[in-house]
Amino acid sequence: MNKKLLLGLSAIMLTATLFGCSQVHFGRDAVTIGTEKKAKPKVEHKKDQSTKKESATTSSSKKSVKKTTKKVEKTKDKKAKDKNKKKKSKSKTKKVVKTNWNKAKTKKTASCNKSSGQTYRFYDGIHPLKTKKGDTYPQAFKQARFVLKKKPIKIGWSPLGKNKYQYNVVAIANDDFKSWHNTYLFCLKKNKPIILLDQSKNTNPIVVQVVNDKVLNKKFKQIVE
Repeated sequence: MNKKLLLGLSAIMLTATLFGCSQVHFGRDAVTIGTEKKAKPKVEHKKDQSTKKESATTSSSKKSVKKTTKKVEKTKDKKAKDKNKKKKSKSKTKKVVKTNWNKAKTKKTASCNKSSGQTYRFYDGIHPLKTKKGDTYPQAFKQARFVLKKKPIKIGWSPLGKNKYQYNVVAIANDDFKSWHNTYLFCLKKNKPIILLDQSKNTNPIVVQVVNDKVLNKKFKQIVE
């Protein structure tokens, strides 16, 4: 048996010298001659990994877009609600300006002048009131300057008695004579009654004076109060 082994080994060695030593391979169970085939390592597909990554990134980006759109919608809703609240608060906080004058008081003023025995023509709020050799009301408030006690005053037409001017005219009565006119300007100065008289003849500025008629002043005061 030993001789056979020696003969086999010698034969193998001889073939190894002929083909080259690198081609002789000693295995666990056998000896092979020639190049040994090595098993190829398994390569994982990179495409699958990249596609997985891409799908993950796209899904995350979609989620982030959804979140941002929701946030934007929430902020818009909040802004709209805040605007509505502000509008409601403004509408609630609007102050109602109380005045000491109305249309009923204008009618009373006209009746009290008739009771004095004189025929006055009142400005009705529509048709201009032309005076004899004087100005036309209420245009005169815008076209001319007014002077009281040698001092200019701010005066204007205010049919509802709003405190727009220094002297707020709530009623105008005129009585014409042959060569002059008496135009009474019923005013509210800081919600207090005062009557001014214009007797000027187409002059600028228009010089007015305070009416000292006690009866007329008393009646006007009662109407205002």
